[in-house]
Amino acid sequence: MNAPILLPNPKVTISPVGLRITSELSFEEWRELATAIGQAARSIGFIIGDWLVYGQSLFGTDGFPDKRVDSASYQLAIAATGLDLSTLQNYAYVSRSIPYSLRTERLSWEHHRLVAKLPAADQQDWIEACVAEEEAGRRMSTRRLRKSLNLGRIANAEDLEPQEADKGIENHLPYVNRISVWWKRMQRDRFLAEATSEQREALKRDLEPVVAIYQQL
Repeated sequence: MNAPILLPNPKVTISPVGLRITSELSFEEWRELATAIGQAARSIGFIIGDWLVYGQSLFGTDGFPDKRVDSASYQLAIAATGLDLSTLQNYAYVSRSIPYSLRTERLSWEHHRLVAKLPAADQQDWIEACVAEEEAGRRMSTRRLRKSLNLGRIANAEDLEPQEADKGIENHLPYVNRISVWWKRMQRDRFLAEATSEQREALKRDLEPVVAIYQQL
């Protein structure tokens, strides 16, 4: 069961500007704080994401519940956290996609993000498989989980070795992913519905190098 995060010592408080220690700590007391601090750091994605999703389900745009977090809520979150919009959108996406009951503190938020796109039953299977690997002493890194999802099974050490044909070739996927994320944001902002014909043509011209690469392949 996922336990709540509590500071283990009344001598310590947390404020918006840092950690305040009101009385001297022993070495054991200082070391005990590491667990609570680490849990809070690892949980921040879920905490913010749940807050955003809860607000939208309760209030929504102009007081009406909606499935998507509205712009006003994101602006409030940006001002409150200092985080950028894409990070907050990822937090909300994972919190909305993975029920609280399926989450586990044995895995990082990034692990959960990787399985968020799957149906709930598959999410549970993969999360349980990851935990089983960890309990067996076989580290399930996010890289290994990503490879496993691509293979449709738990990746072994051999699967993680780079292929000879790929060695020395710069990975193009980060660039493709950036374009994909940008285009999703454009769609979310209703570019296709609101853009003028001149704006569309300008964007097509800008994307011609990408089309040329595709055609050369």
